[in-house]
Amino acid sequence: MIELGTLAGLHEHAHELHADCLPCDRWSVLDLERMVSGGGGSMRLPIRVRCRECGELGQLQIRPPMPTWSNTNGWIPLA
Repeated sequence: MIELGTLAGLHEHAHELHADCLPCDRWSVLDLERMVSGGGGSMRLPIRVRCRECGELGQLQIRPPMPTWSNTNGWIPLA
């Protein structure tokens, strides 16, 4: 079982943390590497983030790592 409840856990398992500002209608990808190396790795989710433009609280979204590309087309062959 992997730990995804901390910033260090998200970074270790290649997840991304995004923030959405509803009033500004903009997305931002948080720099987990910088946050962890700056001593914030033990911070537990959810954390509070504010928009740089308007100062409103942002909504967080955790995104898993992108799957590796495969050569298959994803369709189940008919037997």
